[in-house]
Amino acid sequence: MTTTPLTTPEKGNARTEAALKRLRTAMAAIEADIAAHQGIYPFNHGRVTQSELCRRADVKKATLQNPLHKDSTRVEIMAWLDVLNAKLMQTRDSTRERVTAVADDLAAEVERLTLANQALQRQLDAAELLVAQLQQENAQLKR
Repeated sequence: MTTTPLTTPEKGNARTEAALKRLRTAMAAIEADIAAHQGIYPFNHGRVTQSELCRRADVKKATLQNPLHKDSTRVEIMAWLDVLNAKLMQTRDSTRERVTAVADDLAAEVERLTLANQALQRQLDAAELLVAQLQQENAQLKR
C-alpha cells in the first residue's frame, strides 16, 4: 500500500504546503501502523476515516471542505481511504474478532517457540555434558 501523492494547489502557500505535508506524513504513519499490527489499525476502534486522518495530521477537517482542497486533496484522500478501508475490518466486533485471532496465533507461536527452546536447551545440556566428559578424558590421557 502506498501513499497517494496529494495534489498541490496551483497557487500554494506555506500553510497549504505544510498541511499537505502533514497529511502525507499521517497517511504513511497510518499505513505503517496497520502493517505493524498485522492488518489492524490500532486506534479509533480499528476505523480509518477522514476525521482520523485529520486528527493524526493535526489538520482541521473543515480544511478539506474549502474550495482549494474540496476537488483535489479531499478527492484523493477519499480514494486512499476507500482502498485502505477495503482491506480493514470496520466494525468493533469484527476488529475484536480479528485481534483475538491474531492474539491466538501469537499465543500458538509463543507455545511453539517455548517447546523449541526447551528442546534446544536439552541439546545444549547434553552437549555440555559431553564436553565435560571429553575434557576429563583428555586430561586423563595427558597424564
